[in-house]
Amino acid sequence: MIGLEELLRARGGLTVVHVERWVARGLLRPGGAPGAWRFERIDVARACLLAELTDDLAIDDDTLEAMVALIDQIHTLREQLGLLGRAIAEQPLASREAIAAALERLGGGR
Repeated sequence: MIGLEELLRARGGLTVVHVERWVARGLLRPGGAPGAWRFERIDVARACLLAELTDDLAIDDDTLEAMVALIDQIHTLREQLGLLGRAIAEQPLASREAIAAALERLGGGR
C-alpha cells in the first residue's frame, strides 16, 4: 500500500483535487482516514484510469461514474464466472458432460 504522495507520483498530472473528488464520489476507496489514506495497487490502476478518462478523454464526472460502475460490474461478473467454472470443474465427469451438452443446446458452446 502507498500513501497519497506516492499515488500522485505514479501518474503525472494527477493532483490532490483529482483524488479528493474521486474519493468523495466513491470512485476511489482508499483505506485509512482522510489525510492518511492508503492506496492498494488496484487503487493506483483505477486512479490512472480515472485520470486518463477525465484529463485525456474529457469524460465528465457523471459519465465517469456510469463507466466505472459498468467496469466494476464486468469485473464482478468475471469473478463470478471464474468461480462457476471452478465449481463445475470439481463436479463428476457425467455432470460436466451434461453441463457441456446443455450449453451446446442453448447456444453457449459457440
